[in-house]
Amino acid sequence: MIQKILNPLLMTCALLAISACTEQQPTSLTEQAADVAASQPAATPVVEVDPAEGDIHPANDGISAPLSFALMDLDGNEVKAEDFRGKWLVLNYWATWCAPCRDEIPELVTFQDNHDNVQVLGIAYEDAEVSKLKNFAADFSVNYPLLTMDVYNPPGFAEEGGLGLPTTIVYDPQGMRHDKHMGPIDEAGLIELIQ
Repeated sequence: MIQKILNPLLMTCALLAISACTEQQPTSLTEQAADVAASQPAATPVVEVDPAEGDIHPANDGISAPLSFALMDLDGNEVKAEDFRGKWLVLNYWATWCAPCRDEIPELVTFQDNHDNVQVLGIAYEDAEVSKLKNFAADFSVNYPLLTMDVYNPPGFAEEGGLGLPTTIVYDPQGMRHDKHMGPIDEAGLIELIQ
């Protein structure tokens, strides 16, 4: 008796499961990203999938396309990545409270003095008053622009900069990501990064 009841019930469940599986679902990150992009308004930034890394990257991150950003310097001026096309670009993520960051800043200053074909940009990865950052820059004789950003909602290209401080990411003269170094770096290490 129980078997007569269970057999039709099992058959019904199996049919429902089969019919649920017939709807096409995206099978790869690329298809999922395409579905998400298609459902977003036109103002949403383009997102691309890098199958080699299995990651989704903003299209202007220097991996999928040349780096593009606009951040403010300590004087309130807008600084864009595109301003430095044709030069190597060194983005150094740092914070005033970070002892290794403080140790490497004189090396970055020396490096900037000795390399006209490279532009160093320091990105403050902390929530600090501009006056504190200006005092820090003066104390360390920083000779390259220091930029600020919202560390609670960092732009896509800068998210990995906060994974460990200091972090230095180098972009080639076309704006494409060339190399990355986590931890303090000296002038010789920077020279090696841009080769």
